[in-house]
Amino acid sequence: MSNQKLHLKRLMFSITSLVDLGQEATSSKDLSAKMKAALYVITGMFSVPTAALFVYHPQKKGLVLLVEKGRREKAAQELKLSVLPQHISEFRMNAPHTDRDMAGSAFFDRNKAAFAKLQVKILLPLFAKGEFVGAITLGKKLGGTAYRQGEKDILRVIAHQMAITLHNARLFLELARKASENKRLYKNMQRIYHDTIQAFAAAIDAKDEYTKDHSYRVASYAVAIAKELGWKKKDVEGIYVAGLLHDIGKIIIDTAVIRKGEELTAPEMTEVRRHPQISYDILSKVKFPWKNIDHFVRHHHERLDGKGYPDALISAELSDGEKILALADAFDAMTTNRPYRDKLGLDEAFREVMKCCGTQFDERITGTFFNLLLRELSGEVKDPQILPHLKHMDKSSIGNGGPGSSM
Repeated sequence: MSNQKLHLKRLMFSITSLVDLGQEATSSKDLSAKMKAALYVITGMFSVPTAALFVYHPQKKGLVLLVEKGRREKAAQELKLSVLPQHISEFRMNAPHTDRDMAGSAFFDRNKAAFAKLQVKILLPLFAKGEFVGAITLGKKLGGTAYRQGEKDILRVIAHQMAITLHNARLFLELARKASENKRLYKNMQRIYHDTIQAFAAAIDAKDEYTKDHSYRVASYAVAIAKELGWKKKDVEGIYVAGLLHDIGKIIIDTAVIRKGEELTAPEMTEVRRHPQISYDILSKVKFPWKNIDHFVRHHHERLDGKGYPDALISAELSDGEKILALADAFDAMTTNRPYRDKLGLDEAFREVMKCCGTQFDERITGTFFNLLLRELSGEVKDPQILPHLKHMDKSSIGNGGPGSSM
């Protein structure tokens, strides 16, 4: 198997496992059952037979075992890791610590016996909102191979998920009788999905310094349009996720091609144009709780006149979600610097999109987007959704009679 195919296979497996983990973490099971299921997902991701999850109890000055997997000998008393305040201050927040990292530390020396019983190779301290809430220990991988850097990066995402879940569970118990607080906590737990997906969006954008936060802006523009069109809340969430992940296929495209400053050759252009199909291949394997994310992503470079890619669809064959994402992606590309050209001014971007209405972009969706932006520019909108992402733009040329004002 080639390195590219192996990388793609690992990426697909990681995304699917992280979604599974998010579903377990936000399930309606009790905390112990929820955490046990989540721990089994984690051990499956890394082929680790032994693992444990601990909850921090300040009054007990230690980490108390909540759930574990793979340890044959069960101690007569509950397993506990002693933790003093000075130990916590030495932990790197939500970062994996190897047994080598910890060797010789006061925390390691204090818990040598427990670490031996658990066969600890990785300690993952869990922090939520700056508060230490627990830890996960992982044993040796099957086959004895070391944890790769990519796996350590995924562990950071996992730590964030699990820390939020433990933190929210603690708050839930404290505020169980307050209905309004319960609703807020449920929403916090639902955001675990978004935290996970945003971590992947950041990894996508990191391929190219010119496209930093591109996925986040595209997602934000798409949400603004969908809300203005009256989409249901869950469908709005779906287009947001699609916006964050629309370029995930670029992860396996050669970075040198993506960052190339001059005009691309025909083979290089063909390579870049593979990314919607690759993105679809990845996301179609994931069971998201939102509809059509994979199709939105596959068709975000299609055009109404059938001259887009990868499927050369025409207007009647494209959904509103696909048309929204196409406009949001193109508008952000126009209004940000790229290696091959400087960004357009906002007035120029308006005119360019208007010129392409009916051939590349849908007129109704374009009108909705620009009319909302014009209302934001005039101060009519209390909570602007587009303007905050255009702080770097010169907006002085937009006014009465400007492009889009008659739409």
